[in-house]
Amino acid sequence: MENDKFTVCRLELEQVLVQQFKILQEMLELSKRERACLLKDPDKIIQIVEDKEALLDKMSLMEDKCRESVQALSLSLELRLETTSIQALLPYIKPEHAKRIKNLSEGISSLASQARELNRANQALALSKLEWLNATQSFLISIFQPESGYRSPKGGPMHPEAATGLGVEFRI
Repeated sequence: MENDKFTVCRLELEQVLVQQFKILQEMLELSKRERACLLKDPDKIIQIVEDKEALLDKMSLMEDKCRESVQALSLSLELRLETTSIQALLPYIKPEHAKRIKNLSEGISSLASQARELNRANQALALSKLEWLNATQSFLISIFQPESGYRSPKGGPMHPEAATGLGVEFRI
């Protein structure tokens, strides 16, 4: 009976790892779509960000399930380890199962690294676009504001400072 509990826990762990792997694949694909939208179609960014947030929520749930599965597996093996991790459990699992779990773990780590790298690049691209927009906005506003000391040709009051407003919103 104890062996059955171990098998159930091991299978649960494998299923959670597979789900994490699939979520990360989807996250990577969304990050690639996000990059394309940053370059060509910024209107779709909000939906992609919302989809990524939903995936992150799913991933958080899967990480909790993974910890629970690792803990259950450790208890079924009656191990008393200071830190319970997948790597610490591998020597106690049959080699063919351990190899599958190890491969899934490594695949998850690899996909997570790729997703992090792509998200950093997307963030840099978004910041670059935002700086460009701010510079463009400042330039356009400067065109509409009269220079300091400007006096209307009709003899109006002298403007000690540049006029503000003019129906254009300016944010920094």
